[in-house]
Amino acid sequence: MTIALAIGGCAAGQGQDTDNPFTTAPPVSGTATGTPVTDGDPTEGTGSTEGMSAGSGTGQVETTVTGPTSDSTTEPVDPTENPDPDCIDGDGDGFGEECQAGPDCDDADYNNHTDAGCASCKDGDGDGVWVSCDQYGASKPGPDCDDTNNSVGAMDSEELCNGIAENCAGEIDPLPADQMCPTDGDAPNVGGIGGWKCNPVAPGQDGCEIIGCSVGYYDANKTPGDGCECVGTDRNKSLNACGADPKGLIGVIAEGGVVPPIKGAIGFVGPGPGVEDWFSVDFPVAMAQGARPNAGNIAVTFAVNPGDQNNPDYRFEVYRTCDGAAFGGGLANQFGAGAPPAREWTFNDGGATANPNYKSDVPWPEKVFIRVFRVNNTGSCSEYTLQVSRLPN
Repeated sequence: MTIALAIGGCAAGQGQDTDNPFTTAPPVSGTATGTPVTDGDPTEGTGSTEGMSAGSGTGQVETTVTGPTSDSTTEPVDPTENPDPDCIDGDGDGFGEECQAGPDCDDADYNNHTDAGCASCKDGDGDGVWVSCDQYGASKPGPDCDDTNNSVGAMDSEELCNGIAENCAGEIDPLPADQMCPTDGDAPNVGGIGGWKCNPVAPGQDGCEIIGCSVGYYDANKTPGDGCECVGTDRNKSLNACGADPKGLIGVIAEGGVVPPIKGAIGFVGPGPGVEDWFSVDFPVAMAQGARPNAGNIAVTFAVNPGDQNNPDYRFEVYRTCDGAAFGGGLANQFGAGAPPAREWTFNDGGATANPNYKSDVPWPEKVFIRVFRVNNTGSCSEYTLQVSRLPN
Protein backbone atom coordinates (compact mmCIF):
# COMPACT_ATOMS: atom_id res chain seq x y z
CA MET A 1 0.00 0.00 0.00
CA THR A 2 1.37 3.47 -0.88
CA ILE A 3 0.60 6.30 1.56
CA ALA A 4 1.39 9.98 1.01
CA LEU A 5 2.10 11.81 4.21
CA ALA A 6 2.39 15.60 4.65
CA ILE A 7 5.17 16.30 7.08
CA GLY A 8 6.14 19.70 8.33
CA GLY A 9 9.57 20.78 7.07
CA CYS A 10 12.48 21.31 9.40
CA ALA A 11 15.40 23.57 9.07
CA ALA A 12 18.51 21.75 8.16
CA GLY A 13 20.15 20.23 11.17
CA GLN A 14 17.10 20.51 13.50
CA GLY A 15 17.16 16.76 14.38
CA GLN A 16 14.85 15.11 11.77
CA ASP A 17 15.32 11.30 11.72
CA THR A 18 15.97 10.75 8.06
CA ASP A 19 16.24 6.97 8.57
CA ASN A 20 12.63 6.58 9.83
CA PRO A 21 10.03 7.96 7.46
CA PHE A 22 7.35 7.46 10.16
CA THR A 23 9.00 10.02 12.55
CA THR A 24 6.74 13.04 12.84
CA ALA A 25 8.30 16.46 12.95
CA PRO A 26 7.34 18.96 15.63
CA PRO A 27 4.51 21.36 14.84
CA VAL A 28 5.35 24.35 12.68
CA SER A 29 3.71 27.64 12.16
CA GLY A 30 0.85 27.66 9.74
CA THR A 31 -2.02 25.25 9.27
CA ALA A 32 -2.45 22.81 6.43
CA THR A 33 -5.60 23.37 4.49
CA GLY A 34 -5.44 20.30 2.26
CA THR A 35 -7.22 16.95 2.68
CA PRO A 36 -5.96 15.16 5.83
CA VAL A 37 -4.16 11.83 5.62
CA THR A 38 -5.87 8.77 7.20
CA ASP A 39 -4.62 5.25 7.90
CA GLY A 40 -7.91 3.66 6.91
CA ASP A 41 -9.62 3.20 3.56
CA PRO A 42 -7.58 4.95 0.88
CA THR A 43 -10.83 6.46 -0.47
CA GLU A 44 -10.94 8.61 2.63
CA GLY A 45 -8.07 10.74 1.37
CA THR A 46 -5.34 10.91 -1.19
CA GLY A 47 -2.54 11.57 1.29
CA SER A 48 -1.26 14.41 -0.89
CA THR A 49 -0.30 17.91 0.17
CA GLU A 50 -1.18 19.28 -3.19
CA GLY A 51 -3.81 21.96 -2.77
CA MET A 52 -2.45 23.43 0.45
CA SER A 53 -2.33 27.25 0.33
CA ALA A 54 1.03 28.81 -0.20
CA GLY A 55 2.63 30.12 2.85
CA SER A 56 0.50 28.07 5.19
CA GLY A 57 3.67 26.38 6.41
CA THR A 58 7.33 26.80 5.96
CA GLY A 59 9.23 24.11 4.08
CA GLN A 60 6.25 21.85 3.45
CA VAL A 61 7.32 18.64 1.59
CA GLU A 62 5.42 15.68 0.12
CA THR A 63 6.68 12.31 1.23
CA THR A 64 5.59 8.89 -0.13
CA VAL A 65 5.99 5.84 2.18
CA THR A 66 5.71 2.13 1.24
CA GLY A 67 5.29 -0.52 3.98
CA PRO A 68 2.84 -2.48 6.17
CA THR A 69 -0.10 -0.75 7.78
CA SER A 70 -2.26 -1.61 10.75
CA ASP A 71 -5.07 -3.13 8.61
CA SER A 72 -2.96 -5.63 6.61
CA THR A 73 -4.20 -9.31 6.66
CA THR A 74 -2.24 -12.63 6.88
CA GLU A 75 -2.45 -15.05 3.94
CA PRO A 76 -3.90 -18.62 4.82
CA VAL A 77 -1.32 -21.28 5.52
CA ASP A 78 -1.30 -24.18 3.07
CA PRO A 79 -1.42 -27.33 5.29
CA THR A 80 0.40 -29.37 2.68
CA GLU A 81 3.30 -27.01 2.87
CA ASN A 82 3.05 -26.29 6.56
CA PRO A 83 1.43 -29.22 8.44
CA ASP A 84 0.42 -28.94 12.07
CA PRO A 85 4.01 -28.72 13.41
CA ASP A 86 3.14 -29.28 17.06
CA CYS A 87 0.77 -32.28 16.57
CA ILE A 88 1.93 -35.57 18.09
CA ASP A 89 -0.13 -38.28 16.29
CA GLY A 90 1.28 -41.74 16.89
CA ASP A 91 -1.46 -43.77 15.14
CA GLY A 92 -2.00 -41.48 12.15
CA ASP A 93 -5.69 -40.84 12.73
CA GLY A 94 -5.32 -37.05 12.80
CA PHE A 95 -5.90 -36.78 16.54
CA GLY A 96 -3.31 -36.44 19.25
CA GLU A 97 -1.47 -34.11 21.60
CA GLU A 98 -1.44 -30.48 20.39
CA CYS A 99 -3.34 -31.50 17.21
CA GLN A 100 -5.83 -29.11 15.67
CA ALA A 101 -8.36 -31.99 15.21
CA GLY A 102 -8.33 -32.69 18.93
CA PRO A 103 -6.85 -35.04 21.50
CA ASP A 104 -6.61 -38.84 21.23
CA CYS A 105 -7.61 -41.14 24.08
CA ASP A 106 -5.38 -43.89 22.67
CA ASP A 107 -2.70 -42.69 20.28
CA ALA A 108 -1.70 -46.27 19.46
CA ASP A 109 -5.18 -47.20 18.17
CA TYR A 110 -6.17 -45.77 14.79
CA ASN A 111 -9.81 -46.74 15.33
CA ASN A 112 -10.47 -44.60 18.40
CA HIS A 113 -9.78 -41.10 19.66
CA THR A 114 -12.79 -40.21 21.84
CA ASP A 115 -13.27 -41.46 25.37
CA ALA A 116 -16.48 -43.20 24.28
CA GLY A 117 -14.69 -45.01 21.46
CA CYS A 118 -11.85 -46.16 23.67
CA ALA A 119 -14.32 -47.44 26.24
CA SER A 120 -16.85 -49.13 23.92
CA CYS A 121 -14.99 -50.42 20.84
CA LYS A 122 -15.20 -54.22 21.02
CA ASP A 123 -15.64 -57.50 19.20
CA GLY A 124 -18.00 -59.31 21.54
CA ASP A 125 -18.59 -62.42 19.43
CA GLY A 126 -14.99 -62.84 18.29
CA ASP A 127 -15.72 -62.86 14.58
CA GLY A 128 -13.16 -60.14 13.78
CA VAL A 129 -15.80 -57.47 13.10
CA TRP A 130 -16.05 -54.60 15.59
CA VAL A 131 -18.74 -52.27 16.95
CA SER A 132 -18.90 -48.90 18.76
CA CYS A 133 -15.54 -47.67 17.47
CA ASP A 134 -14.94 -44.08 16.32
CA GLN A 135 -13.89 -45.37 12.92
CA TYR A 136 -13.01 -48.70 11.29
CA GLY A 137 -9.83 -49.71 9.56
CA ALA A 138 -7.90 -52.77 8.48
CA SER A 139 -7.05 -53.79 12.04
CA LYS A 140 -10.62 -53.40 13.30
CA PRO A 141 -13.15 -53.69 10.45
CA GLY A 142 -16.80 -53.00 11.09
CA PRO A 143 -19.34 -52.20 12.20
CA ASP A 144 -20.79 -55.60 13.11
CA CYS A 145 -24.57 -55.61 12.72
CA ASP A 146 -24.89 -58.38 15.35
CA ASP A 147 -22.03 -58.60 17.81
CA THR A 148 -23.63 -61.55 19.62
CA ASN A 149 -23.46 -63.88 16.60
CA ASN A 150 -20.06 -64.80 15.20
CA SER A 151 -21.69 -65.82 11.91
CA VAL A 152 -22.93 -62.29 11.31
CA GLY A 153 -21.09 -59.09 10.64
CA ALA A 154 -18.36 -59.44 8.05
CA MET A 155 -19.28 -58.18 4.61
CA ASP A 156 -17.87 -61.36 3.08
CA SER A 157 -19.48 -63.75 5.56
CA GLU A 158 -20.83 -66.97 4.12
CA GLU A 159 -24.61 -66.84 3.81
CA LEU A 160 -26.36 -69.58 5.75
CA CYS A 161 -29.97 -70.73 5.68
CA ASN A 162 -30.97 -69.40 9.09
CA GLY A 163 -33.21 -66.37 8.67
CA ILE A 164 -30.31 -63.92 9.21
CA ALA A 165 -28.43 -61.62 6.84
CA GLU A 166 -24.88 -62.73 7.61
CA ASN A 167 -23.19 -59.97 5.62
CA CYS A 168 -25.36 -57.17 7.04
CA ALA A 169 -26.64 -56.34 3.56
CA GLY A 170 -30.23 -56.75 4.71
CA GLU A 171 -31.02 -59.68 2.39
CA ILE A 172 -32.05 -62.74 4.39
CA ASP A 173 -31.02 -66.12 2.95
CA PRO A 174 -30.69 -64.68 -0.57
CA LEU A 175 -28.88 -67.59 -2.22
CA PRO A 176 -30.33 -70.86 -3.59
CA ALA A 177 -30.74 -73.44 -0.85
CA ASP A 178 -28.19 -75.74 -2.50
CA GLN A 179 -25.52 -73.04 -1.97
CA MET A 180 -26.39 -72.29 1.68
CA CYS A 181 -26.97 -75.85 2.89
CA PRO A 182 -25.94 -77.74 4.85
CA THR A 183 -25.31 -75.21 7.60
CA ASP A 184 -22.65 -77.32 9.28
CA GLY A 185 -20.48 -80.09 7.91
CA ASP A 186 -20.86 -82.21 4.80
CA ALA A 187 -24.18 -84.01 4.45
CA PRO A 188 -23.66 -87.18 2.37
CA ASN A 189 -25.89 -88.58 -0.35
CA VAL A 190 -28.11 -85.49 -0.74
CA GLY A 191 -29.32 -84.95 -4.28
CA GLY A 192 -27.62 -82.37 -6.48
CA ILE A 193 -29.48 -79.24 -7.56
CA GLY A 194 -32.84 -79.24 -5.81
CA GLY A 195 -31.80 -81.54 -2.98
CA TRP A 196 -32.21 -78.83 -0.33
CA LYS A 197 -34.94 -76.45 0.80
CA CYS A 198 -34.36 -73.38 2.99
CA ASN A 199 -37.14 -73.01 5.53
CA PRO A 200 -36.00 -71.39 8.81
CA VAL A 201 -38.76 -71.25 11.41
CA ALA A 202 -37.10 -68.48 13.45
CA PRO A 203 -34.04 -66.21 13.00
CA GLY A 204 -30.89 -68.06 13.91
CA GLN A 205 -32.43 -71.50 13.45
CA ASP A 206 -31.00 -73.89 10.89
CA GLY A 207 -33.61 -73.94 8.12
CA CYS A 208 -32.00 -76.53 5.82
CA GLU A 209 -34.33 -79.37 4.84
CA ILE A 210 -33.43 -82.33 2.66
CA ILE A 211 -36.01 -82.80 -0.07
CA GLY A 212 -34.07 -85.02 -2.47
CA CYS A 213 -31.53 -87.81 -2.03
CA SER A 214 -29.12 -89.44 -4.39
CA VAL A 215 -30.50 -92.51 -6.12
CA GLY A 216 -30.61 -95.42 -3.69
CA TYR A 217 -30.62 -93.33 -0.48
CA TYR A 218 -33.22 -91.70 1.73
CA ASP A 219 -33.33 -89.42 4.74
CA ALA A 220 -35.19 -91.25 7.47
CA ASN A 221 -34.43 -89.12 10.54
CA LYS A 222 -34.88 -85.72 8.85
CA THR A 223 -31.61 -84.49 10.34
CA PRO A 224 -29.74 -82.31 7.80
CA GLY A 225 -26.33 -82.91 9.33
CA ASP A 226 -26.08 -86.62 8.44
CA GLY A 227 -27.67 -86.23 5.02
CA CYS A 228 -29.46 -89.18 3.46
CA GLU A 229 -28.27 -91.79 5.91
CA CYS A 230 -30.29 -94.82 4.81
CA VAL A 231 -29.71 -97.11 1.84
CA GLY A 232 -32.99 -97.80 0.09
CA THR A 233 -34.01 -100.73 -2.06
CA ASP A 234 -31.73 -101.21 -5.03
CA ARG A 235 -33.47 -99.67 -8.04
CA ASN A 236 -31.61 -102.03 -10.32
CA LYS A 237 -33.72 -104.79 -8.75
CA SER A 238 -36.96 -102.95 -8.07
CA LEU A 239 -39.18 -100.20 -9.44
CA ASN A 240 -40.82 -97.24 -7.72
CA ALA A 241 -44.07 -97.87 -9.61
CA CYS A 242 -45.80 -100.86 -11.18
CA GLY A 243 -44.36 -101.74 -14.59
CA ALA A 244 -42.83 -104.37 -16.81
CA ASP A 245 -39.33 -102.91 -16.78
CA PRO A 246 -36.79 -105.73 -16.50
CA LYS A 247 -35.16 -103.97 -13.52
CA GLY A 248 -38.11 -105.01 -11.39
CA LEU A 249 -38.24 -108.61 -12.59
CA ILE A 250 -37.36 -111.02 -9.80
CA GLY A 251 -37.10 -113.97 -12.15
CA VAL A 252 -38.78 -116.69 -14.20
CA ILE A 253 -39.64 -119.54 -11.87
CA ALA A 254 -40.38 -123.12 -12.80
CA GLU A 255 -42.29 -125.46 -10.52
CA GLY A 256 -40.13 -126.30 -7.53
CA GLY A 257 -38.02 -123.19 -8.03
CA VAL A 258 -37.06 -120.55 -5.47
CA VAL A 259 -35.54 -117.14 -6.22
CA PRO A 260 -32.78 -115.68 -4.10
CA PRO A 261 -34.05 -113.48 -1.26
CA ILE A 262 -34.81 -109.88 -2.23
CA LYS A 263 -33.67 -107.28 0.31
CA GLY A 264 -35.05 -103.80 0.50
CA ALA A 265 -35.67 -100.83 2.78
CA ILE A 266 -38.37 -98.16 2.67
CA GLY A 267 -37.98 -95.27 5.06
CA PHE A 268 -41.55 -94.05 5.48
CA VAL A 269 -45.05 -95.37 5.84
CA GLY A 270 -46.88 -95.76 2.54
CA PRO A 271 -47.91 -96.80 0.02
CA GLY A 272 -47.44 -93.88 -2.31
CA PRO A 273 -44.95 -92.31 -4.70
CA GLY A 274 -41.42 -92.84 -3.47
CA VAL A 275 -42.42 -95.02 -0.52
CA GLU A 276 -43.06 -98.36 -2.19
CA ASP A 277 -41.10 -101.06 -4.02
CA TRP A 278 -42.47 -102.94 -7.03
CA PHE A 279 -41.40 -106.35 -8.32
CA SER A 280 -42.67 -108.76 -10.95
CA VAL A 281 -42.36 -112.56 -11.21
CA ASP A 282 -43.04 -114.91 -14.13
CA PHE A 283 -44.52 -118.38 -13.45
CA PRO A 284 -44.96 -119.96 -16.92
CA VAL A 285 -47.53 -122.78 -17.07
CA ALA A 286 -45.27 -124.66 -19.46
CA MET A 287 -42.65 -124.89 -16.73
CA ALA A 288 -44.91 -127.00 -14.50
CA GLN A 289 -44.01 -130.59 -13.77
CA GLY A 290 -47.51 -131.84 -14.47
CA ALA A 291 -50.54 -130.81 -16.47
CA ARG A 292 -52.94 -128.33 -15.02
CA PRO A 293 -54.56 -128.40 -12.42
CA ASN A 294 -51.31 -129.71 -10.89
CA ALA A 295 -49.09 -126.75 -11.76
CA GLY A 296 -47.97 -126.29 -8.16
CA ASN A 297 -48.54 -123.26 -5.98
CA ILE A 298 -47.05 -119.82 -5.64
CA ALA A 299 -45.85 -118.57 -2.27
CA VAL A 300 -44.79 -115.02 -1.32
CA THR A 301 -43.69 -114.24 2.21
CA PHE A 302 -41.30 -112.12 4.26
CA ALA A 303 -38.26 -114.08 5.36
CA VAL A 304 -37.33 -111.01 7.43
CA ASN A 305 -39.86 -108.41 8.57
CA PRO A 306 -38.45 -106.11 11.31
CA GLY A 307 -40.40 -104.53 14.13
CA ASP A 308 -43.00 -105.98 16.45
CA GLN A 309 -43.40 -109.67 15.56
CA ASN A 310 -47.14 -109.35 16.02
CA ASN A 311 -47.34 -106.23 13.91
CA PRO A 312 -44.14 -105.93 11.88
CA ASP A 313 -43.09 -103.02 9.69
CA TYR A 314 -43.79 -104.24 6.15
CA ARG A 315 -46.71 -105.55 4.07
CA PHE A 316 -47.24 -106.45 0.40
CA GLU A 317 -49.99 -106.79 -2.21
CA VAL A 318 -50.19 -108.98 -5.33
CA TYR A 319 -51.70 -107.94 -8.68
CA ARG A 320 -52.44 -109.67 -11.97
CA THR A 321 -52.07 -106.37 -13.85
CA CYS A 322 -50.71 -102.95 -12.93
CA ASP A 323 -54.14 -101.38 -13.33
CA GLY A 324 -55.94 -104.18 -11.51
CA ALA A 325 -57.13 -104.60 -7.94
CA ALA A 326 -54.96 -106.00 -5.18
CA PHE A 327 -55.36 -109.79 -5.06
CA GLY A 328 -58.04 -109.40 -7.75
CA GLY A 329 -58.88 -111.61 -10.70
CA GLY A 330 -59.31 -114.72 -8.58
CA LEU A 331 -55.87 -114.63 -6.99
CA ALA A 332 -57.51 -115.30 -3.63
CA ASN A 333 -60.85 -115.54 -1.92
CA GLN A 334 -59.21 -114.65 1.35
CA PHE A 335 -56.03 -112.76 2.02
CA GLY A 336 -53.07 -114.28 3.75
CA ALA A 337 -52.06 -113.83 7.38
CA GLY A 338 -52.08 -110.25 8.59
CA ALA A 339 -54.06 -109.11 5.54
CA PRO A 340 -55.20 -106.91 4.08
CA PRO A 341 -52.54 -106.27 3.00
CA ALA A 342 -50.59 -109.48 3.40
CA ARG A 343 -47.54 -110.67 5.26
CA GLU A 344 -47.71 -114.00 3.37
CA TRP A 345 -49.72 -115.28 0.42
CA THR A 346 -50.06 -118.43 -1.71
CA PHE A 347 -51.86 -119.40 -4.91
CA ASN A 348 -52.81 -123.09 -5.11
CA ASP A 349 -53.84 -124.63 -8.41
CA GLY A 350 -56.25 -127.37 -7.34
CA GLY A 351 -55.29 -130.86 -6.41
CA ALA A 352 -56.11 -132.94 -3.39
CA THR A 353 -54.38 -130.49 -1.05
CA ALA A 354 -56.12 -127.46 -2.44
CA ASN A 355 -56.69 -124.75 0.11
CA PRO A 356 -60.45 -124.20 0.36
CA ASN A 357 -59.80 -120.46 0.68
CA TYR A 358 -58.52 -120.32 -2.91
CA LYS A 359 -60.35 -121.01 -6.13
CA SER A 360 -59.14 -123.73 -8.45
CA ASP A 361 -61.17 -122.66 -11.47
CA VAL A 362 -59.33 -119.41 -12.22
CA PRO A 363 -56.56 -118.84 -14.76
CA TRP A 364 -53.07 -119.67 -13.60
CA PRO A 365 -51.17 -116.38 -12.95
CA GLU A 366 -48.25 -116.64 -15.31
CA LYS A 367 -47.12 -113.19 -14.20
CA VAL A 368 -47.80 -111.27 -10.98
CA PHE A 369 -46.77 -107.84 -9.72
CA ILE A 370 -45.87 -107.37 -6.06
CA ARG A 371 -45.98 -104.03 -4.21
CA VAL A 372 -44.11 -103.79 -0.87
CA PHE A 373 -44.58 -100.88 1.53
CA ARG A 374 -44.08 -99.91 5.16
CA VAL A 375 -46.93 -99.69 7.67
CA ASN A 376 -45.04 -99.10 10.95
CA ASN A 377 -41.99 -97.30 12.37
CA THR A 378 -41.73 -94.50 9.86
CA GLY A 379 -38.34 -92.84 9.56
CA SER A 380 -36.36 -96.04 10.06
CA CYS A 381 -33.62 -97.70 8.04
CA SER A 382 -34.86 -101.20 8.88
CA GLU A 383 -34.62 -103.71 6.02
CA TYR A 384 -37.00 -106.43 4.88
CA THR A 385 -36.27 -109.66 3.03
CA LEU A 386 -38.87 -110.94 0.56
CA GLN A 387 -38.98 -114.63 -0.44
CA VAL A 388 -40.79 -115.87 -3.58
CA SER A 389 -41.09 -119.56 -4.55
CA ARG A 390 -43.11 -122.00 -6.74
CA LEU A 391 -43.67 -125.11 -4.72
CA PRO A 392 -44.62 -128.44 -6.28
CA ASN A 393 -47.85 -130.25 -5.32
